[in-house]
Amino acid sequence: MSRPNPGPDTVTATGMPPAPQLSGNSLPMQALRAQIGRIARCGAPVAIRGESGTGKELAARAIHAQGARAGFPFIAVNCGAIPEALMEAEFFGCRPGAYTGALHERQGLFQAAHGGSLLLDEVDDLPLAMQVKLLRVLQERRVRKLGGSSDEAVDVRILCASQHGLARGVAAGTFRQDLFYRLNVIELALPPLRERRGDLQVLCEVILARLSPHRAVNLAPPVLAALGAYAFPGNVRELENVLERALAFADGGVIALDGLALPSMAGGTPLRAAPAVPALPERQLSLPGMAAHGVAPVLPLDVYLRQAERDMIVRALVQARYHRARAARQLGLSVRQLRYRMQKLTIQEALFDEYMEDR
Repeated sequence: MSRPNPGPDTVTATGMPPAPQLSGNSLPMQALRAQIGRIARCGAPVAIRGESGTGKELAARAIHAQGARAGFPFIAVNCGAIPEALMEAEFFGCRPGAYTGALHERQGLFQAAHGGSLLLDEVDDLPLAMQVKLLRVLQERRVRKLGGSSDEAVDVRILCASQHGLARGVAAGTFRQDLFYRLNVIELALPPLRERRGDLQVLCEVILARLSPHRAVNLAPPVLAALGAYAFPGNVRELENVLERALAFADGGVIALDGLALPSMAGGTPLRAAPAVPALPERQLSLPGMAAHGVAPVLPLDVYLRQAERDMIVRALVQARYHRARAARQLGLSVRQLRYRMQKLTIQEALFDEYMEDR
């Protein structure tokens, strides 16, 4: 398979416009951009490490955009969101009849990313059997479709991302050491938001401009101070969640302090560092926006449903004493699906890990 010619029709996996760029001018971000620039010039695999919400996919996109493969596809996939039974077909493609329901031939992620870059997000979620198959592809640079009888060459730069780093999985026996050496050629660590608080104002401006493109929105002076006093364990993703919710209550284009919903403002401890998760009292698990007298103010439906889903997952985790497998069964999800939703909804897995280690 020869490398395709780049052109205006080259799109990402989602077909959406380019994702937002890494924002901020703090010293950690300046150092990160310089490092990305150097990494982009080579073609070696990169393992990106960072807490949930720090912008691992944005960093991967920046590496791709500044490198020699910029005109070719950038494909991002969350490994934890793919059912194990479908992984081989998703990654390598399949022939008709390869499995029940496979009526047509289809390309896999490696073929779709040919000539460009493939980001394997949450790569440490891959089961060991799939890790073996991925290792073979990286060694031979060839893939075989599920149900196929011949291999085809692929030319892809591999980028991967994880929250804790791949070495942790190797030490725990859940990640193959030989695959670790293939993927972890260059490691890029992303700073959490609490280590670059000087970027809060510019991040708020960028996020609000994206959330409210047709109406200027400003922060009341006390709001920025309140945001700066919070550790944001969910990092930039949590900041966006907080601002999106506050935007629903903004009057006259101004987000006031009483429209801000932070755990430290609801009777909890200011989160300057991530604490162990306490057992949540029943009153904290009520549906979002529900006042004490039972009347809920009108919220955008997507905001309301997002908060309701978050509360249901937290309730299940508390009832399961923070055991993810039991909580997943209670919710009718796989563990991977639960972890994906926890990441999407800024429910910090690291906090539950710390709680379990203390028990």
